Amino acid sequence: MNSLLMIGVNHHSTPLEIRERLAWWDERLPGVLDGLLEQVAMASHAACGCDAPASRPEAVILSTCNRTELYLTVPDVCLGQQAALQFLASQAGLDASLLEPLTYHACGLEAVQHLCTVAAGLDSLVKGEHEILGQVKHALQVAQACQSSGPLLSALFRYAVQAGKRVRTETEIGALGRSVACVVVELAHEMFGSLEARTALLVGAGKFSAITARALVSAGLRCVLIANRTYDRAVSLAQSLGAARASAVHFDALPASLTEADIVICSTGAPHVVLHMEQVAQAMQARPLHPLLVADLAVPRDADPAIAALPNVSLTHLDGLERLAQERYPVAAATLDAAGKIIDQVAGEYWAWYETRRSAPLIQALRHKADVICAAEVRHALRRLEGLTPTQQQAVEAMAQAIVNKLLHDPISALKEAGGSHNEDFLAWIEDLYGLDQSELVLHGLHTPEAN
Repeated sequence: MNSLLMIGVNHHSTPLEIRERLAWWDERLPGVLDGLLEQVAMASHAACGCDAPASRPEAVILSTCNRTELYLTVPDVCLGQQAALQFLASQAGLDASLLEPLTYHACGLEAVQHLCTVAAGLDSLVKGEHEILGQVKHALQVAQACQSSGPLLSALFRYAVQAGKRVRTETEIGALGRSVACVVVELAHEMFGSLEARTALLVGAGKFSAITARALVSAGLRCVLIANRTYDRAVSLAQSLGAARASAVHFDALPASLTEADIVICSTGAPHVVLHMEQVAQAMQARPLHPLLVADLAVPRDADPAIAALPNVSLTHLDGLERLAQERYPVAAATLDAAGKIIDQVAGEYWAWYETRRSAPLIQALRHKADVICAAEVRHALRRLEGLTPTQQQAVEAMAQAIVNKLLHDPISALKEAGGSHNEDFLAWIEDLYGLDQSELVLHGLHTPEAN
């Protein structure tokens, strides 16, 4: 049975310029998952040997603005980790030796605890933010649609979602209502004071933009302009915010809209810069005495980093928001402790289920072999015992089955205990002792042969 492995990059360990090379949105994920599975399968084949059947690896990718994490099942953790690292490095256009210090990894129960922590929002830029729970759910949905997630990872992500929900409902995390949007509002207040006379320009009309716009409007912002490449989406978001406060503008009118804006929020899914330094410089020439706050919430970044050098312009991106989030939105130690206990409990429940599965295929194979032998011997005995009534034949069959059940009771109990304690040597010894060959183990799921 394969082992669990997680490897990733996030805002704690990896610079934004590397993370944005590994940010994969929905349209790219199917191809990325295929490439990842291919590379991991090659490593699995090497681990199992050329002639040995290998269990099919599973893969789920969690890709958000702050992290890209690969969750895998692999027969050999070391080889799987190397394959996953090589895959990330190739996608980032880096040598693996340069990327490795910027990554983190976990296996087994530690990987389970990590995902539960992520789903609870405790590893986010703003602790306790709500968006990550939906992103964890979505990552599993994408993997299932691509048929890259099997029973182990599907269950893992469901348990993690359960942990995230419980942390939000059973601790104060759920009542905090914190998000990156709240941090942007704080920055705007620091720069402008009251927002009642201010205008914000949203570049992009996605979910992140909508959340930030609503937070700004709730804080008293006078006007929101929304520019999106699909104009209808900009109109839809403007209508949801209210005609008195918001209006859509065509994307090609972005330079003119910049001259009206005090705050610019960038959050598109574009793989390239959409807000250029020349556009902002031209707008600032038309309003030299008015400061401009540009908050780039996209990964990859939407705003040209050179914008930061322009006079009277303040540019921040997600990594720059982390400091303010930590200063302004600390979470009480008691709340973190309560959340940690929930995470440990849910992770432990998943791990108990996971380890029990290790012995289940072997138990099934042992039971199958015993039943086959029992049925053959009963048929042989009944042919020799002519003249038995149907009731007598049933008694013979019941006696044989009872003997099998009693003989299997102790070894099956020991197998269940060994599966829960991760005793691989004992499982292998039982396999040899009862002569369970590869065909029987494949039949019951202990090994899955590679596809031709």
